Amino acid sequence: MEIQCECGAFRAQLGNFPRNTPGRLACYCDDCQVFAQQLQRADLLDSAGGTEVIPVYPADLEIVAGREVLKCLRLSPNGLYRWYAGCCNTPLANVKPGFPWVGLVHRVFTVEDSGYLERTFGAVRARVMGRYARGTAPSGTADKVDFKGFMAAFPFILKGLVTGKARPSPFFAEDGQTPIVSPIVLSLQERNAIRQQLGF
Repeated sequence: MEIQCECGAFRAQLGNFPRNTPGRLACYCDDCQVFAQQLQRADLLDSAGGTEVIPVYPADLEIVAGREVLKCLRLSPNGLYRWYAGCCNTPLANVKPGFPWVGLVHRVFTVEDSGYLERTFGAVRARVMGRYARGTAPSGTADKVDFKGFMAAFPFILKGLVTGKARPSPFFAEDGQTPIVSPIVLSLQERNAIRQQLGF
């Protein structure tokens, strides 16, 4: 399975797909919305401000082109590593070093085929952090992370931990901790300014 950014400069290949993924998940948290706003890609959020992600294992992902366009953003010094393609500002993935999780943003699957995820996985399995949703969140969205949201991801994470799927990661060096691109880290003032724009 091959994924790509909107302009095609960045491409990556997925192994064991779609078997090694829990399917479609959606997060409405303030940080995901701040990330989209910083990239000026709020158009990729759903009508309530949700970011749809499809988790895969780092060890199952390989960059095949466009490493030079990769950029990384952290919303705080301890925040997630949020990767995007600098060529077209396509958000790519949310990653934590040493953790068996790459949350691929849905857009990388739907550049050429808007219906691919619906046909492959069906409906979104869990929606979380609805307390930050814009307007009315879709039915079934949890205010935080509820049991349904936890169970949608926990077996995938547990299997990844047991089988060592956190490494190698295409986003980190061999030590599993050093990002291959120095991240841009927002200052507290920059982050708060974006939050204010969004009404948080």
